[in-house]
Amino acid sequence: MTSDAMAAKLDRIRTRFERLRELEAEHGFGVVLVDGAALEPLPGVPEGTFEVFRIIGKIEGSNFRFEQPAEIGSAAAFQARPDNPHDPLGPALSIGCELHSVPPRLRDEIDGGEGISLDLEEGDVYHIDPDDYVFLYEHPDEDVDIHVLAPDIVTFFDEYVLGEKYPQMVDTILGPGVREQRVRKGRFQGQYADTWLRLLVTAGIVS
Repeated sequence: MTSDAMAAKLDRIRTRFERLRELEAEHGFGVVLVDGAALEPLPGVPEGTFEVFRIIGKIEGSNFRFEQPAEIGSAAAFQARPDNPHDPLGPALSIGCELHSVPPRLRDEIDGGEGISLDLEEGDVYHIDPDDYVFLYEHPDEDVDIHVLAPDIVTFFDEYVLGEKYPQMVDTILGPGVREQRVRKGRFQGQYADTWLRLLVTAGIVS
């Protein structure tokens, strides 16, 4: 990606994040949006990572959570991250997880479900089913489905988290039908049960 293309995507991420925060404050869907922190680049972290997390500290809807990895908060934290030389997928950082599989009453006790990771060597963002990961760990020469969501973290947040491809990610990770679930009663009856999708629709980003 050229520097101009990255700058344009980062500008769009910043603008949309601010707009979505305003809409959440207006409508009260229950989405959490936290500003990013001041971060200094570290060697070994893909381009664009620090720029994204200077804008976004955390996004949490009813089905997904995305947040700054603690490991990039400082050089010491990055160097102290767990290192598994036998990991068949190589070094990666967790940048998000699905919450759909975790009952709401347990979300204070369980961090999240299946993860979404940033490959530290290739720079792409991917998801792998936990059972497939275990199989790959035991059979590293076999092929399994690895869902590469985006070629880089900036594209991922621009298109899949704050963009029109969010429904595609929901279908890929959570399965068909989940994004069509609706609120059955109360103030938001008939609207999408997925609060982040509801917010994107309200903003006109997703139809």
